[in-house]
Amino acid sequence: MMTKKRWMLWGAAGLVAAVAVGSGVVLATATGRAAPAPAAATATAEQTTISATVTGKGSIAAASSASAGFVDGGRVNTISVAVGQTVAAGQELATVDPGPADLALEKAQGALTAAQSALDSARQSAQAGLDALAAAKATLATLAADAPERQTTEATVRDLSAQGPTQRDAVTQAEKGRDDAQRDVTAAQTARDQTTLLAPIAGVVTAVNGTVGTILTAGQSSQANGDGTNTASATASAGLVAIADVSSLRVTASIPEADIATVAVGQTATVTLPVKGAAPIAGTVLAVAPTPQSSTDGVVSYAVAIQLTAPPAGVRLGQTAVVAITVATAEDATVVPAEAVQLTSTTAGTVQVRAATGKTRTVDVTVGISTPTQVQILKGVSRGDTVVIVAPTPVTSTDDGLGGQMPGGGDGSFGGEQ
Repeated sequence: MMTKKRWMLWGAAGLVAAVAVGSGVVLATATGRAAPAPAAATATAEQTTISATVTGKGSIAAASSASAGFVDGGRVNTISVAVGQTVAAGQELATVDPGPADLALEKAQGALTAAQSALDSARQSAQAGLDALAAAKATLATLAADAPERQTTEATVRDLSAQGPTQRDAVTQAEKGRDDAQRDVTAAQTARDQTTLLAPIAGVVTAVNGTVGTILTAGQSSQANGDGTNTASATASAGLVAIADVSSLRVTASIPEADIATVAVGQTATVTLPVKGAAPIAGTVLAVAPTPQSSTDGVVSYAVAIQLTAPPAGVRLGQTAVVAITVATAEDATVVPAEAVQLTSTTAGTVQVRAATGKTRTVDVTVGISTPTQVQILKGVSRGDTVVIVAPTPVTSTDDGLGGQMPGGGDGSFGGEQ
C-alpha cells in the first residue's frame, strides 16, 4: 500500500515537473527576440549616363486637322466620303444643289454685261465730246479775229469744254458700276464653286455630320423629330466633314506645376501607349503653355505639346499616352544607388564609403541629377568607391521557426480532443 502511494506521489511530482517544463518551453517560444542584423549591402560607384525625367498624361492627336463645310446653305446632293477614308487635299467630299447658285451667277453675269455696255456708251460719248472740242478749237485757230463765224465757234468751244467734266464723271460712274458688277460675278462664281466641297488638307475623315438630303442652314443644327425621323437640318459653319492629318501626330500632356519649370522646347521625350507590347515612341517637346490649365482637385498643371518623331502604324487618335520628358542628362557621371545617399537638401547629402580594410567613413557629397534609383555624385565620391547601402530599421522577430509548437511537434496540447 505504501509502495503504491509513493508511486502515485512520485508520478504526480513528475507530472507537475513536466507541466512546469512544458510551460517554460511555451513561454520561451512566445518571447520575442531581435533577429540578427544582416550584413550591410554595398555597391560600387560607377561611371555612366544618368537622366532625369518628368512625366505626364495626355492623348494622341493629329498635328493638324480641318473641318470642311459649305459656306452657304443648301440641300446636300452627294457625299463622296465616309469615316475612316483617306483623302487627298482638293479631293471632292460632297456637293449641294447648285441650282440657286447657278441662278445667282446668271443674274450677276447679266448685270455685268449691262454695266459694261453702259461704260462703253459713256466712254464713246466722252470721246465724241473730246473730238468735237478738238475740231472746234482747230477751226477757231484758223479764223481771223473779225471773222463773222468766230463768235459762234468760240461759243461751241465753251459749251464743249463745259461738257467735259460731266462726261468724265459719267465714265467714272460707269466704271464703278462695271467694277461692282464684276465683283458680284466673282462672288457668284465663288458661291457656285463652293457648292462642291473640297478637302482642305490631306488626311483621314474622322466625322461626317450629315447625310444626302440634309438641308444646311446657318444657325441651325441637326434635330430629331418626335416621330423618330430627322429634320435634315445642320449648321453650315459647323463643318460637314472633319479631317485629321494622321501623318503627323502629337501628344498634349498635362505636366504638374512642380515640374514645369524644368521643361523646355526641344527636349526629348518618350511616349508610351497603354497597349500590351507597345514599344515607347520617341518625341520632342514642341511647345510649353505659358499659362496653366484649369485646376482639377486643386492640382495645377500646364499643357506641353510633344511631336512624335516616327509613330508606328496602328496608333489611333484619342489614345491615352504617358509621356516621360528628359529634362536633364549627364554623361560619364559618377553614379551610386539612391539607397546609398542620405540627402540633406536637393543638392547635398552624405554617403558611407567603405575602404578596402573594411573601415567605413561618412563623407559629405554634392549631388546632381537624381532619379528614383540612382543619384549623380558631383563631389565626395569617385568612380570605383565602395558605398554602403543604407540598411532599413531592424525589425524585431517573434517567430523562432517553430510556429508556436511544442518541441518535437504537436500544437502545445496534450493530445486528444479538447
